[in-house]
Amino acid sequence: MAYQAFYNKYRPQTFDEVVGQKAIVETLRNAILEDKIAHAYLFCGPRGTGKTTMARLFAKALNCKEGMGHQCNECDSCISIMRGEHPDVFEIDAASNSTVDSVRQLIDNVSYQPIMSRYKVYIIDEVHNMSNSAFNALLKTLEEPPEFVIFILATTEPQKILPTILSRVQRFDFNKVSEKDLIHNMERVLDSENIQYENEALRLVASLSDGGVRDSLSLLDKLVSYSGENLTIQDVNEMLGLLSLSDELDLVNLIASKKTDECLTLVKDKYEHGMDITRLHADLIRIYKDFIVYHSTKDEKLLDRLKADEVLSLNLSLEEARRNIDYLLTAKREYRNTDDVFSHFELTLLSLMSELVVTTPVVQQATPVKEEKPKANTIVSVATEVKSEKQEKGIDIEVKKQDTGSDRITCNQDEILNLMLQADKQARIDVSAKWSTLEQFFFDQNKSFQAKAMSTSKVRLVAKNIILITNPFAAEIDKINTKSTQPILRAICKELFHEEYYVLPVTEDEYKGAVQKYKMGERPAITKPNIDFGETPDLNASTDFLNDLLG
Repeated sequence: MAYQAFYNKYRPQTFDEVVGQKAIVETLRNAILEDKIAHAYLFCGPRGTGKTTMARLFAKALNCKEGMGHQCNECDSCISIMRGEHPDVFEIDAASNSTVDSVRQLIDNVSYQPIMSRYKVYIIDEVHNMSNSAFNALLKTLEEPPEFVIFILATTEPQKILPTILSRVQRFDFNKVSEKDLIHNMERVLDSENIQYENEALRLVASLSDGGVRDSLSLLDKLVSYSGENLTIQDVNEMLGLLSLSDELDLVNLIASKKTDECLTLVKDKYEHGMDITRLHADLIRIYKDFIVYHSTKDEKLLDRLKADEVLSLNLSLEEARRNIDYLLTAKREYRNTDDVFSHFELTLLSLMSELVVTTPVVQQATPVKEEKPKANTIVSVATEVKSEKQEKGIDIEVKKQDTGSDRITCNQDEILNLMLQADKQARIDVSAKWSTLEQFFFDQNKSFQAKAMSTSKVRLVAKNIILITNPFAAEIDKINTKSTQPILRAICKELFHEEYYVLPVTEDEYKGAVQKYKMGERPAITKPNIDFGETPDLNASTDFLNDLLG
């Protein structure tokens, strides 16, 4: 007998053998036992989760010679369904039978009585491929078929099916199968094949299968052909071009330690030996996620890829993990736009390490500032002293004292609305045209962290010397929405636009709120922008004169 792939050889032949989908199995069983059988069903869900298999099992349970609900696998009806030769069970591929003529031919045959069974069952696979005209031709038959006919439609994309079809069927949504169930099923298969295995190898195969039973067995079949009688985690890594977990943890620690040479050497060496870059990228996200979850909950049961001791072996902070996972998620979306996957991953690693260079020392290397006598250009401290002296002498001079209580730049909707009224449309067009060239700053150790956050943001308006930007990711806003980063942002703008601009990052909600006020006709009096970017506001002439004297 010809060799059978695992997913065919071990395809479930009874409801009890189905992996996962317990709720659907029980519902169909009860429908048969209580004689509440619908005339049309829709099985939808991800690939490889058992939709077609369940349709065959349902047809078998309806037509088994031992009685309704049985699946003896010994009678003529059960054996014929197993072999795909039953004259009353039709499996139709909608991808190759999507036309109106195909549907009309099906409808012509529906009215004939079954040959050897109680029911005629039409299983239409990948039904979303049918044309609208074919769907419309099927409508009437699907709504009122003969009492001995049952339709089972299967699809991975239910959103493509006409609402008029959906309203005529009972819908069952198949979920991705849990890793625990996938591992249990693979253990059953390997035990039947007398093949030894490591639990970690099956765990990795299950995670790579993304909830698909067929995918897990196909992958297992290939790995068994490679490894022979003993399946190990090393075989899985070598066959699929994966980095071992220990190597991935080493890579995370190298990133945290900013050891650029060692980090890039490790990745390049593994890539030359067949490593899957996109899989490594996804694994790094899972590692950082597990790190955050464990440090937030201290519950090892919630971990996906790591164990508690492996989490504790990572030499990084919670803040770094959050920042890195955010950056990795952003970079992951760019793989579809690049031809050189490896170079993109290398640049991602460089950016991760350069971000740490910029941000980490801010707190750790803070040193007391030596107290010096105020000079003419130290306006804030001088102006504050001047104000108190003037109040004693009865001289009224209004001087703003800089708010040092928070490093965050604050701006309400009214201030954004005020900027809208003073916006320069042409300036916004000019700034937006050059905005994409911020990529060049990624390689600058002192600017890459802020430049990345700026480049993923959108220029909304330019008013006076202020560029207002928004970003859909709160983490990107947090990177640049501080007074301490303004000098760097202004330096970037100076080099890019040859003009000095303040950069005002706001959330999408804040900006949309101001836009809504604008649309509703709110027009406040135009005033000079009064936003604290961390620099001392201009003082009036009398104060400048006093500062000069004191200087």
